[in-house]
Amino acid sequence: MQKITIKYFSQPSVLLGSSLVLVSLYYFLSSCYINTSNDGSHFALVSALVNDQKVSIAPYIDYTGKVDYAEKDGVYYSDRLPGTAFLMAPFFMLGSLLKSFDSISWSSHHSLQEVTVILLPNVCGVIGTLLIFLLCRHFKGSFRLSLITAILYALCTLNVQESTHVFSHAPSMCLVLAAFYLLLKIPDIYRNLFFPFVFLLSFSVIVELQNVLLFIPALWYILSTSKMNKTLDRKTMKTLIVSLTILLLTVSVLLTYNYIAFGELTLKSNKYNPVFPQERSFFTSLSGNFGNGIDRLFTNFLNPEVWTHLELGVKNDIPGLLVTSPLLIVSLVGFFPFFKQYRKEALLFLLIILINVVIAALHKTVLTRHIFTITPFLFFPLFFVLQNVNQRIVVIAGIALLAAVSAFRVYYVTHTYWGRELSNWLPFQHELKIYLVYFLLLILPVMLLLTRKYREHFTKRTV
Repeated sequence: MQKITIKYFSQPSVLLGSSLVLVSLYYFLSSCYINTSNDGSHFALVSALVNDQKVSIAPYIDYTGKVDYAEKDGVYYSDRLPGTAFLMAPFFMLGSLLKSFDSISWSSHHSLQEVTVILLPNVCGVIGTLLIFLLCRHFKGSFRLSLITAILYALCTLNVQESTHVFSHAPSMCLVLAAFYLLLKIPDIYRNLFFPFVFLLSFSVIVELQNVLLFIPALWYILSTSKMNKTLDRKTMKTLIVSLTILLLTVSVLLTYNYIAFGELTLKSNKYNPVFPQERSFFTSLSGNFGNGIDRLFTNFLNPEVWTHLELGVKNDIPGLLVTSPLLIVSLVGFFPFFKQYRKEALLFLLIILINVVIAALHKTVLTRHIFTITPFLFFPLFFVLQNVNQRIVVIAGIALLAAVSAFRVYYVTHTYWGRELSNWLPFQHELKIYLVYFLLLILPVMLLLTRKYREHFTKRTV
């Protein structure tokens, strides 16, 4: 019996599924309630949409802290793009449903909706972890190495922080990464998976607006890899027209929302934020110091105290990616073998990174989390380094040390964010009943499906 049990849990499909469940549990326990003006603004909007079927957030304005909001003609609105609130809505309604079971003590110190909406970034973070695993497999990685790479991403990057509060960054990352994974998988644009790629990338635009620029590297990759016929034949024209229609319809949702709120056609939902007047236009919002922005996003050479004084690099002063997650330095090295083996794919990843970094660095307000969407693309080349370690103990030890430092720093910045304390190292430990419902309704069915599909796929590969 013991041998059968060990054999079962050593199966690749079960190892993958159980690893993702543990990651989801860690993210949930590490989550916190609505505690900043940013997630508060998203929460205020979803509350107004679901409870009142309105875009005015007047009854919920306190959630914004009178910081992340918009005001026009004396009416209060969220200054966030509506995409995140749309995705939050099912989780918000789950909280309302659980609330109706008043005979059950859910042990929540806040409204149940404040707990259940956190499940959205939790889900996005786990999907991001799974997609890193699938990317490794796509690039011919072994099961073990792919799983190790995915777990390192889950624990050693800001995926931890962004998966534990309701900002727009986790949904944006998840949508963009899923979209480009599909693009890599399809041999040409005439396959069924191409339109889901277009939709996912289009929807990411109403979550974070700069994602619209990622259609540029996508188009370059399609053309450079001959995924599209060079002649505009009937099949190509039909595909392009449908794709453009998906993009326009999705963006029109944003335009319609902003028109209902502000009475004008605009892409900027933060145009009328009285606290940040620079957001009135794209020109004024993107008029920052580019050099200082790059340093703030990656290295902090202009503020080296945050390298060693952890207490100085918290909240909005979280250090750049290479300081917070020094394991990413190794991934930079990985771009060389990545480029050597898969030149066009490496260039695609670099273009995605470049576009997001330029936009974020030019912004008047530069924060490390503003480039979280590109974190998996920056992290992924670590896979090629791990693939070429070849039992070199010193290299393995060095990578392990950087991974440990990264995991600790990510944990530190996550648990010193607003409303959190290091002493309360698992804030949602009293919300486990809600996680159990979430597990039974969503995680368990999805994991059973994924592990079954992967078991079938793995069996075919090994026959």
